[in-house]
Amino acid sequence: MTITPINTKDAGFIDRPVSSIATVAPLIVNPDRPEAIPTKRILRNPVTAMEFEQQVTTIMQWAESRQSKAVCVANVHMLMEAYWRPEFAAVLRKAELVTPDGMPLVWMLRQLGMKTQDRVAGMDIFHALCERSRQQNLNIFFVGSTPQILDSMGAKLAQQYPGLNVVGMESLPFRPLTEQEDQELIAKIESSQANLVMVALGCPKQEYWIAQHKDKINAVMIGLGAVFAVYAGVHKHAPKWVQKSGLEWSYRLMQEPRRLFGRYSSTIPPFVWLAVKQLLTESIGDRRRDAYFESSTVKHSAPVMPAIEALGEQIEQAAMIGEILVKHRIITKTHLAQALQQQQQTGQKLGEILIQNQLVSALELEKSLKNQSIKLGQLLVRNQIISQELLEQTLQKQKRSHAKLGECLLQQGVVAPEQLENILLEQCWRRKGVWMVA
Repeated sequence: MTITPINTKDAGFIDRPVSSIATVAPLIVNPDRPEAIPTKRILRNPVTAMEFEQQVTTIMQWAESRQSKAVCVANVHMLMEAYWRPEFAAVLRKAELVTPDGMPLVWMLRQLGMKTQDRVAGMDIFHALCERSRQQNLNIFFVGSTPQILDSMGAKLAQQYPGLNVVGMESLPFRPLTEQEDQELIAKIESSQANLVMVALGCPKQEYWIAQHKDKINAVMIGLGAVFAVYAGVHKHAPKWVQKSGLEWSYRLMQEPRRLFGRYSSTIPPFVWLAVKQLLTESIGDRRRDAYFESSTVKHSAPVMPAIEALGEQIEQAAMIGEILVKHRIITKTHLAQALQQQQQTGQKLGEILIQNQLVSALELEKSLKNQSIKLGQLLVRNQIISQELLEQTLQKQKRSHAKLGECLLQQGVVAPEQLENILLEQCWRRKGVWMVA
């Protein structure tokens, strides 16, 4: 195993300014995330819903072809940082993988439907990638921590994983890099032909560093936090039973009380509250939707053709309508395929076919379309949070500033963050078919 000398002068990370004002980020799906990688939202942030073996295999596939990918290893602290900082939430949304490191995230994923979800922890990822890289002759570059820790890691890796290609180790100082220093670091990693870059700068610095170097470094970059120090023996790794019980935070707190007490006391209680709130609201939403369908299918099962005509041009967009109805669980994919086949044969409108076949009522169809296109401003006025006049004035200001409507209203002080968050949640529910009201 070859290890390059550690140079603390030519390395570092670039700090990004972090706003102290927490704004509400809308729920959006990351268009850059491959569709084959399933995610679940926890506190508005995506967490990869795949088992450990699948996630490690995916990382190795990317690493073999030296694809520039970002992997965030998420725990409670990281999700709370993202909840409070919209710019950091954007970093997580753009990452290809956000693994559930902490057991609270695993428990949440199981409650959200991923019954077989296991923990995808940083230390386990570290060992799995080192072993598979040794077997497949891939190169690993380590970034961050201290020279002493990296030295200890190098010696231990040589003993535990003989033949592993460690092509570089760089300890980064606690200051921003100059442009020249950053370019030199990028060149050093690129010239090493690294397949994997493991980064230990602590959250959220390492995630910002990875995001800043995306598409500049052709390797899979993984933020591993305290893994370097634990592997080097500076800190002890919690026993398996402590990890599985979700009490690893208390084990770490006993080792570093001064550094970790403030973090844990400020992140764990709000996470528990927000997680319970999310599970309760989603459960209530499911019951409301089911109750609506049970009542509406009885009252509005007969075909009502005039209502279809009133929908106008929206009915012409058959594919879009079908997708909306399937997403709202009003019809199945099989029903949609049969209706589209009948449409090709008869030339009828899709909505007419669905109503004739008693697969959907006119009321359900109309409300689905209305809820899909409803805007934030409409909901704010409907809930009497702002007036129509104030909405129109703010929309004019928005055109000049190019800011989001929610941001403009928060800046004016006419809407509280809690009110905006609740309305965004209602908008999301409506578009998902949970909130089926006129």
